[in-house]
Amino acid sequence: MATRDFRYEMAPESEVAIAVRLKPQYDKYFHQHPLNKAAQSTPGLGAIRLCDVEGGESFTDTDLFRHFYAPFDVRFQLVVELPSPPDVVVAYALNRSARLGEFSARDVAVMNALSGHLAMHHRLALDGERARLVDAEMDRHAWAVASVRSDGIVEASSSSVLTVGIRVPESLASIIGESDLASGEESRHDLTIGTQRWQCIVHPVRLGPTVLLLRRQQDGATDSVTLMEAGLTRRQAEVVIALARTGGSNSEIAHELGMSASTVKKHLEGIFRTLQVTSRAAAVLRLRELTEAGSHQSPAGS
Repeated sequence: MATRDFRYEMAPESEVAIAVRLKPQYDKYFHQHPLNKAAQSTPGLGAIRLCDVEGGESFTDTDLFRHFYAPFDVRFQLVVELPSPPDVVVAYALNRSARLGEFSARDVAVMNALSGHLAMHHRLALDGERARLVDAEMDRHAWAVASVRSDGIVEASSSSVLTVGIRVPESLASIIGESDLASGEESRHDLTIGTQRWQCIVHPVRLGPTVLLLRRQQDGATDSVTLMEAGLTRRQAEVVIALARTGGSNSEIAHELGMSASTVKKHLEGIFRTLQVTSRAAAVLRLRELTEAGSHQSPAGS
């Protein structure tokens, strides 16, 4: 509220397109909403309707109604405010058209009874979205994420390099054992897992599993051969390796490899087709899968 940052409005999937188109109107006239005014001035009101607050009877006369709610055919609202930091309003809103009429006192009582469950749902949804974004960012830079119990057993892993339910390799176990849990500070290491060199960041958690970030150190020559065996040209292989190593933009990759950004874009299009992927992150993940598969096969062939 204080910063006028309204990024976290949500809408049903069927109405996302119109919500995106009309959101600037919501941001512009947000201050006219009588329920928002009431929530700001009197925290802890619980579930409230337009008819319960000052200014609710003239809601249809506002620019907010005309330019935002009317296109959605929304005339009545029931809002329940959830616990939130100062200057922030977090709430669930139920909407009704004029045809359906105002919400009843029973509706208000039901929403008040559900407020605790809604607060937990909001927290889980927010945590899930944050986790999704973190995973996407990790994949973009070719990092794998794993959580490991105090006895060294892997609880979860985004990569096949560590198997869920199996103890981590001794090289990792010794690093985890040496981590200073009391400080809570991360530590960085280079180590060997199997036949490959890895970068590892250890995040100690005082009352929980240790979080590991793992990224294989790129062996350009080996990776290039692996990618060409998968059908890429040598230049395409160089683009994938540079992308995995730096996570850079087309322009940054072009500067590193001495080509134009448009050439990098053209190479990426060919890479996506050959590797049967649809994104840069997926191409990096495919490189990781191919090289891990090769490392698993090498002992058998020796």
